[in-house]
Amino acid sequence: MLILELEKRTDTKHCIAVIENSDSKLCVYEAEDLRWLTFGDTVIQGVMSVSRPELLLSPVSQAFLMCFLQMKPSYSILNLGLGIGAIERAFHYLCDKQLINLSVMKSIELSPTVTECVQRFFHLPLSDIEIADALSYINTVTQQYDVILLDFCFDNADDDFLLQGDFLKQASNVLSESGELLFNYCPYSEAALVELLKLLKRDFISVTVVEFYDLKNIVIKASKSLGEVFDEAEFAMHPAIKALTEGREVSIKKIYLF
Repeated sequence: MLILELEKRTDTKHCIAVIENSDSKLCVYEAEDLRWLTFGDTVIQGVMSVSRPELLLSPVSQAFLMCFLQMKPSYSILNLGLGIGAIERAFHYLCDKQLINLSVMKSIELSPTVTECVQRFFHLPLSDIEIADALSYINTVTQQYDVILLDFCFDNADDDFLLQGDFLKQASNVLSESGELLFNYCPYSEAALVELLKLLKRDFISVTVVEFYDLKNIVIKASKSLGEVFDEAEFAMHPAIKALTEGREVSIKKIYLF
């Protein structure tokens, strides 16, 4: 698996930049055609192809493309968490190639240091980025979006804000009538996952869970409308998916519908 291989190469030999201030440390690494980011440890925050920066190399990011299975004349998208700018690069590329239309593409990132690093090393396109806390933003925003993307990861109940407060309810309110919330989730316990699914069914009509080969993380899509059942063959053949994966098969193991 790509991430496991790169973790072995996350060392001083492959480090091309270190950005450090009083509250954060960012390290950028490069080997052959790949460039990746860590927060000063060996946990990889994202990977980019230097020659094809628009490609989505992570199964999680690839699964986020499910949002385009619901055909719309244009999409308004809110991305909570910039990461290495993979979503911004990919979606702007699709728009430039006229494979989708974007009416709005807004990104929320807490750290100005991360934003500056991604602009400098990860080919971030000209984007609408607001430096803000994602939870605060979702509670105050008045505009509605067709799609909300969330790529945070928790490994314990104390940090899992999806199970706390009214985030899911607020996200549902921010979404349009047929809107969708897609997010990366690491099931740190069976009880937490069951509770999360119950909360999602409270505020959304349908829930799709995507499980991957060789990856503990799952992607969950919560929809405000019933929509169509996920078809893996249709997903693989969608022009947007093919353009951003170079026709490689997305490593989906199983789909669950709730």
